[in-house]
Amino acid sequence: MLKSGLFAAAFRTALVLGAAVAVVLPPVVASASVQDAAAQLSAEIQQAILTAQAEAAAAGLSQEDAGAYIEAAVQSVIAMSGQSPAVASQALAGARASLAASGQLSAAASTAVTSVQSVVAAASTPGGAPAAGGGRTGGAPMGAPASSGGGGGGGSDYRPGT
Repeated sequence: MLKSGLFAAAFRTALVLGAAVAVVLPPVVASASVQDAAAQLSAEIQQAILTAQAEAAAAGLSQEDAGAYIEAAVQSVIAMSGQSPAVASQALAGARASLAASGQLSAAASTAVTSVQSVVAAASTPGGAPAAGGGRTGGAPMGAPASSGGGGGGGSDYRPGT
């Protein structure tokens, strides 16, 4: 009897601990996968920046044209990755920091990364999306046209059904 009671208590403890680990573990794994995705995308962005900088220099592009070329390359990498704006933002910050620390970030590339970061930030905020009502934001409510004077409500095109 003592053995079965002890076994039951140990089993309940293992079950409770197992459930606690199962509840705690998924967020950690999810966080690690976001960091891995950001690190992967950061490496891809760095490579795209370095390649685009070299190609822009070889083509003799102006500072402005080089920036546009680098920006297009970075946007392409992010679009092809399919990552969320949050992951893209982390990856851009990581790529900028890494290239700046190594002295490989040109002024044109810095400007391009800043531009892409602003686009990504706008995509990740609710205010960055157009309004669902056909682009109308605020203003007078939809309904009868304003009165053209003389009280009685409604303009000349509005006739109440009386």
